[in-house]
Amino acid sequence: MVTFSRLGLQRILGIIWFIDGILQLKPQMFTQAFVSQVILPVAQSQPGWIAHSVNWAASIISPHIAAYNAVFAGIQLLIGLGLILNVKVKVTLLLSFVWAIIVWWFSEGFGQVLTGQALLLTGAPGAVLLYGLAGWVVWPSERNSQKSDSISNKGRKFASYSLGLIWILGSILQLQPAYLAAKGLSGAFSVDWIGNLVGTHGMEVSVILAVVELAIGLAFLFGKNVRPFIWASLILSLFFWWAGESFGQMLSSLGTDPNSGPLIILLTLCAYPNLLTLKPAKRIKEVSV
Repeated sequence: MVTFSRLGLQRILGIIWFIDGILQLKPQMFTQAFVSQVILPVAQSQPGWIAHSVNWAASIISPHIAAYNAVFAGIQLLIGLGLILNVKVKVTLLLSFVWAIIVWWFSEGFGQVLTGQALLLTGAPGAVLLYGLAGWVVWPSERNSQKSDSISNKGRKFASYSLGLIWILGSILQLQPAYLAAKGLSGAFSVDWIGNLVGTHGMEVSVILAVVELAIGLAFLFGKNVRPFIWASLILSLFFWWAGESFGQMLSSLGTDPNSGPLIILLTLCAYPNLLTLKPAKRIKEVSV
């Protein structure tokens, strides 16, 4: 029987944070390319207040880009090492929450969900927001002992409800006007042959994806026998990570993180840590506070 422990999931989250820190140390990230090609494009098509705040952050970073980037990388490496080595975990997680909010606002533009172009397929609602949600789930409880280090019922329920809302948001985003046009969805795929396969059937594929994402979201929020939807969440997240997010473009000169796909998978494992057992998944019972 394979069960993911709280500590094991915490360390997986730490590894992802550490990878972020390593990616931040790419040579191009210490140049103006980081500002002009990573931060400033986030301001495009955003509401005025978001665009102004992103541009303001870029103007602060730009004169001392190397120093700021070194700090950014150091924070992410520190968070990653703290979670991996299980050192000062609560302090580390608090730091990760603060940093996640900063990055989600100024570097991801709130996952670009207000631009009319964001999709789960392409990384919405923003990877770093999901880092924060996963961090909340793996928060160590005083009840955890060395013999029993499992995600609490409250943590599992929080992860399940978070997933439900994420998938429902994805369904709504899938029905944006840009993706109900004949060729609107084909350009969202980073794998050319899939985009070509979608071709002029963008509206039909978008509606199908919206229905599937809505079904997954409702199952996580209200379903009883959710096992098929758990696997659907895992498989679709993996597909999106490949076909839309291009594995976060981590091998490119300016790829800064693995993107959202792995984090949705991690949240799914947090909600259902016994997924790989032979027992059918059951709805998480309410717990008294």
